[in-house]
Amino acid sequence: MHSVRIPTLKMLRLLLVLTLAGVVLSQGAFAKDEPKTYPVEGKIVGTGVNSVTVTRTYKITTDTMAYEFDCGKRPLLFSKTPGECGGDKKLQIGDVIHFRLEKGKAYIPVDKASEPSGEQRLRVLREELKPSAPAKKPSGN
Repeated sequence: MHSVRIPTLKMLRLLLVLTLAGVVLSQGAFAKDEPKTYPVEGKIVGTGVNSVTVTRTYKITTDTMAYEFDCGKRPLLFSKTPGECGGDKKLQIGDVIHFRLEKGKAYIPVDKASEPSGEQRLRVLREELKPSAPAKKPSGN
């Protein structure tokens, strides 16, 4: 008579851990393949300094919206003015930029030498419909 070997609890745990690790790693690999898009186009119409945080701010307008973004850059050691966003090419009044909005943040593409992720995150301080923008039509029939 042959004896049937039952897997030990340790072997079952190891198999479960390896299976879960494979699932997590494969999902992470797929997520990195999706290119980031910046579908919103706006023009920088003003810059300023947030008086509370002493950080650089930008006023951006699109066809329908007006935004104010906080760059998060603070003054350098012997400077009174905060740094600017944009990577190698600093953002200037009149520049047309592309960005995406996500959970109260705006993301702009920058060179990877400035930001390893390839994008810079700005905090959305203000977001409002422009007074000259056409009202949105109700979607009901």
